[in-house]
Order: sequence, then C-alpha cells, then structure tokens
Amino acid sequence: MTPVYSNIMVMGAGGMGALFGMILDEGGMNVTLVDSDTAHVAAIQKDGLKVSGLGGERSRIMDAVTSPDDITDIDIVLVQCKGTATRAAAESMKHLAKQNAIFISFQNGLGNEDILAEVLGPENVLGGLTSMAGAKLGLGHIQDFDRVPTYIGEMEGGISARVEAIAKALSAAGLETKPSADITADIWKKLIGNLSMSAVSGITNLTSTEILSVESLKNLCYRALDEAISIAKSQNVNLDKDEVIAGLQIMTQPGGTGDNKSSLCLDILAQRQSEIEFIYGRPLALAKQANLNVPTLQTLYGLVKGIETHYVKG
Repeated sequence: MTPVYSNIMVMGAGGMGALFGMILDEGGMNVTLVDSDTAHVAAIQKDGLKVSGLGGERSRIMDAVTSPDDITDIDIVLVQCKGTATRAAAESMKHLAKQNAIFISFQNGLGNEDILAEVLGPENVLGGLTSMAGAKLGLGHIQDFDRVPTYIGEMEGGISARVEAIAKALSAAGLETKPSADITADIWKKLIGNLSMSAVSGITNLTSTEILSVESLKNLCYRALDEAISIAKSQNVNLDKDEVIAGLQIMTQPGGTGDNKSSLCLDILAQRQSEIEFIYGRPLALAKQANLNVPTLQTLYGLVKGIETHYVKG
C-alpha cells in the first residue's frame, strides 16, 4: 500500500522554506513552518505569511513555531535551513526520525545530506534540488519569483517507489517535483551554478541577471564555472558544460529567478554568517585533495571570508 504523504514540516522558513510551505499549504497539505527567528514566526502567527511577486500581493494563515520539539505525526520534513544550522536542526528532529519521517534537503552546497544522515539515519534522508527562488523581504513577508521544476532522489541513486510517490504528492499539491535517478549529479549542477555566481553576487550586491550583463563579471563567472566542473569530475560527476551553461542561462533570465540576489549576498547584506563553507569551502577541500588548480574559486572564497571578518566573530 502506498503511504499517504500529507503532513509536512518545513525546517527553516526563510524565503525558500516559507515559499515551499505556502505552495503546499495552498495545495491542501497540512504544513507547519519552523524557524528560529522568533519575530518572523510571531509575525506569521499574527498576520499570516505575506507574499509578494508572482501571483500578486496576498497572505496565508499558516501554522508556524520556533521549535519542532512538540511536533509529531509528520510524513515529510523539507530541510531548508542554512547549512550552518543543519546539525543543530537535525539534533532537534531526532524524535521525528523515530516516527519514520522522511527528510529532504533543499539546501545549498555540499555536506548537508551527510550531516542529516549521520544524525537521523541515512535511510530517512533524500536529496533535493530546486532552482526556484524566494526571498525574505521582512518579518513574515517573502517574495515569490517564479515556478520551475524541483527534483528529489535517493542519495545512492536510482528511482525508488517512495521517491515516485513523494514527487507525485508534492506535484499534486502545486510544487512540481520530479524523481531523479542521480540526485548527486543534479545537486552538483546547482552547486556549480552557485560556485560560479553566488560569491560574485555577494561581493558586488548584484542579481545574477545584472552580473551577466557586465562582460568582465560574466567572464569571471565562466572561469569559476570551468574550475567547478573540474572539481565535479574529480568526484566522478561528469557533467556536460553546455548543459550546465544552458541551465545557468535559464536560472538567470530576467523577470524570474534572475532578478534574485544569491542567498550568500543576502547573508552579507544582513551581516550574518553565510554558507560560504558549504558552497565554496567543501568543494575547495575536494580540489586540494585532487591537486586541482582553482585560483578563481579560491579568490572568491577569500574575498567573501574577508568581508565576513567585519561582522562574523571567531
């Protein structure tokens, strides 16, 4: 008998997490948003989640809490917190793993799935990939940019019955989701896009569309892309450069996700610790192990770390 997936928890209700939760809640699923930002949660509890952008101005009354401690009977957890919070988040959700909840990481960079598997059990963790964009505009207020397909898959590869069933359930609720036979390769595709552009966005305070309109910055991003592909190949992830570029062009089209600044940029603007170690640090460690020459990525990493010294202590 195919399980019924209808009770959803979103761990990390920032721009992307709240957007996913809102879509699924509108689609008839029972969604609870969880976020450590007490003021953000209080605003959602008081006035509902306010949404701007695609679909016009609107608000949605939703369940929102600051901790998963008292939450039970969850079928799927969409993990959308920052990588810097993944371990603490996983520790707080151990009781849900014991109740057979399935955890899907829709996070940036490398290593989040490994942390979740270590704490919650590898059998309970799926990988996820999305190129959708959402941004937190203020307390209880997000921007919705557009709709593109989302992908989920088993970390060891192949398409399982549960992945097909979950993808079908999420799609039926309005979040178009497709099963992936190689989610690791798909995660690398997004990572390469992030490696190419997210630090450039953070350093320049520009959207991806704006970055690609400046020839010198475009050339910089494409040098970073070549280096990122070389790291992927060192991990036996062989991606077609033309296919990666085509995907990047879709993601950076004006009027949609291209009008969004990278999450790393938003972290810098908010003067909070970014996911630089997950997006750049871990791939650079792999490059070092493989004796690869990746000067562009090393430079971008160093510049962001330098910016963070102004407000990140330790």
